[in-house]
Amino acid sequence: MNETLQNILQSREDISDYVFHFCKKHNAKETLEKILSENKIRDISDKGYICFSESPITMLSPMFEIFTKYHDPLYAPFGIGIKKDILFSIGGRHVIYGDDNDFALLDKSIQWRFVKYTPQSYDFSWLREWRINVKEIDLSKINNNSIVVIVDTNRDIIDIEDYLLDFVDMEIDAEPDDGGCTTSYTGVFERKLKVISMEDIKKTNNCSKEDISQMIEEQQDYERYYLGSKWE
Repeated sequence: MNETLQNILQSREDISDYVFHFCKKHNAKETLEKILSENKIRDISDKGYICFSESPITMLSPMFEIFTKYHDPLYAPFGIGIKKDILFSIGGRHVIYGDDNDFALLDKSIQWRFVKYTPQSYDFSWLREWRINVKEIDLSKINNNSIVVIVDTNRDIIDIEDYLLDFVDMEIDAEPDDGGCTTSYTGVFERKLKVISMEDIKKTNNCSKEDISQMIEEQQDYERYYLGSKWE
């Protein structure tokens, strides 16, 4: 990447490093858990393609606040972010906004990218939509460092922790006690996927792309959790 382009991209908060596939409706959290358990994003609408949004995650909080007023929101704050260059490398592309005349000009091989656009009437350009012309994306074939999981609250992180961490070892600390021994157990877990919550984003005033990158990068590759103790 040339230096000028790099400086422009770094200075533009409205340009995202990721594209995001957000889950829909009231059961969005369960849909995200299914994606994580299968390690696949599927085309559940049978349209033949999978949709993403290039809108920066730092700017999406107002959108989600609007959608929370609906029982089955168009998008909910649960999803998967993939580095934009990675999605492009496997076939992801910007959609093409236009009217019926524009659609007629498109070769059939790229008509899957078309989204109808009528100013002030039918306008989804705010999504900055990308599509990939496949029925499923196998996340296991993408480097974990190029993926981030999006959830609403920090409590949601705890609920999906089994999908984010792998148990790898147990540390045992035994301390002699009167007539016996107190043994403490600490689990060592390897991080499979990194995660960020909208709750943490909203807590950071004027959250920037750099702040997001720092939140993601600061997550440890290995984490230790106290699992309890017993007296013997």
